[in-house]
Amino acid sequence: MCDVPHPGGVDACPERRTGEVIAGKYVVGPLLGCGGMAAVYAAHHRVLRREVALKVIHRRFAVDAELSARFVREARETAALGHPAFVAVYDAGTTEDGCAFIEMDRLSGQDLYSLRKAEGMLAPERAIRLTAAVLAGLEVLHARGVVHRDIKSSNIFVLSGPDGGEQVKLLDLGFAKVDDGVKLTTRNQLLGTPFYISPEQAIDPTAVDVRSDLYSIGVVLFELLTGKWPYDFTSKRELLGKVMKGELERHPARLRPELPGWLDLAVAKALAHDREQRFASAAEMRAAIERPGRTREGTKPGLLRRILRRNDDA
Repeated sequence: MCDVPHPGGVDACPERRTGEVIAGKYVVGPLLGCGGMAAVYAAHHRVLRREVALKVIHRRFAVDAELSARFVREARETAALGHPAFVAVYDAGTTEDGCAFIEMDRLSGQDLYSLRKAEGMLAPERAIRLTAAVLAGLEVLHARGVVHRDIKSSNIFVLSGPDGGEQVKLLDLGFAKVDDGVKLTTRNQLLGTPFYISPEQAIDPTAVDVRSDLYSIGVVLFELLTGKWPYDFTSKRELLGKVMKGELERHPARLRPELPGWLDLAVAKALAHDREQRFASAAEMRAAIERPGRTREGTKPGLLRRILRRNDDA
């Protein structure tokens, strides 16, 4: 958690907050997850007597005004969305030692990366359903002038919905680009995860727009359909070079031939090197993956399972 070795065989990093009481009301429980910028803990709100999750910035970043500003932004933007594809945010504040935190719903399920690693390639119908749900959330996010910039399968949480089906939550708006006049990124500061970022994001993170998010969700859909990332590489430097040059496999059907042609082409369009050739919006991409791009004149679209069958238009 702190990037520092601890000699003497310590059982837990001193950065870990389990057992602390934050803001006089949150009793911090087990660590649920840890990223480069923050950690997420189970917590008990002893005033309201409810179980929540606390996302707390790492202590080593407490003096970083930019990262603290991102935390405030994440709390504000997520709370304002009010869409089922985003986790509910109830409060934000600062710990006694000066670290920003966010109070959120505690989720029960697993992230999409873990699900994919456990189950391998997903059924196309399921991959489409989960991706379309994320795209529906992105429609709302993009309408607010926000670009997520860190879409990846580990930032997509899958849980049981109220109807018994699967529901997704798009996590971590800490890297989001918002049209509010606040400069949080320099040209040389890479934000996002190399496996998923668009070529323009690798070259100039300040120049991204919504089509960068659509590229990233294209990588996620490729991953769900094939069980693999679309890149072959031996080092991070090689990977970044391939991202910038657009040297990747764009067609999942080359790895999984039974996929219908229209779905293969939709993924390839999302992964176009030139963003002008990608989908223009999350709504456009969602429409493309939820039904074939073309149907024969006089025929009616079938159910999702039927449209996934290969046809002469593929």
